[in-house]
Amino acid sequence: KLTKRRDLTVQMMNQIPGISCVKPEGAFYAFPKLENVTNDAHWVAELIKETGVVVVHGSGFGQVPGTSHFRIVFLPNENILEKAYRQISIFNEKYLEKFEKKNDLVNH
Repeated sequence: KLTKRRDLTVQMMNQIPGISCVKPEGAFYAFPKLENVTNDAHWVAELIKETGVVVVHGSGFGQVPGTSHFRIVFLPNENILEKAYRQISIFNEKYLEKFEKKNDLVNH
């Protein structure tokens, strides 16, 4: 069951534009990378507020400075995971449009 949930997690995370996920080995959580997100703690706070999907920001886990990640546990059943991942996908698109487009304009 855990292998199936892990594979589902990696597959669905990698289908979301702006998120990439390496397959975890021997863990019950994944650590997807957020592209074009400058503050993963803000991204997580907004995700929880907007969707109720709870993940943990990666900056608390010693990630490479200047990168943004989040940690997601894939223990719930597949239906719950699929629903959460669809919500993350919709949220991420809205988040990038609302919060990161402004930064894009400043950087160019």
